[in-house]
Amino acid sequence: MQQYRSDKQVEEKSTTDLELVMIPQVSFMKCPIKTSLGVLGKKWTMLIIRYIGVYKITRFNRLLESIAGITPRILSMRLKELEKKGFIECDKEKRSPIIVQWRLTEKGKDTLPILMQLVVFGSKWYSDVVFEDKMPRKLTEIFPDTQAREIIMGIT
Repeated sequence: MQQYRSDKQVEEKSTTDLELVMIPQVSFMKCPIKTSLGVLGKKWTMLIIRYIGVYKITRFNRLLESIAGITPRILSMRLKELEKKGFIECDKEKRSPIIVQWRLTEKGKDTLPILMQLVVFGSKWYSDVVFEDKMPRKLTEIFPDTQAREIIMGIT
């Protein structure tokens, strides 16, 4: 179990206010970052969530067409894993042929602000490979709509 410094140890050390705020006041059994990245950190996972949650691409073949480089086997594995972990759910329409669609659960929707923050980060710090003009962008330039910014900030 990872232990964090006690309040007394924090007071003894000369720290800034920001450092004091960033020190957890609870003890974790497992690191929450490492635990979250156990699923979300796998290749293709965040792109699958983006296409389902942001672009509303919900069918297997459409996802396969949209995510350049992913194989059908890997897409199938990631969808099953995301479903098992509660990020997405499968909706099967009972008609011939059966139509299978994917949608985000509440847990999956909670990943959208994280995903959008990665867009903002990459647009600022990797603008030389992200944009043709190689110019960094601010959040308001990327997402001029206030509703989009509210999603990014996790307000909705």
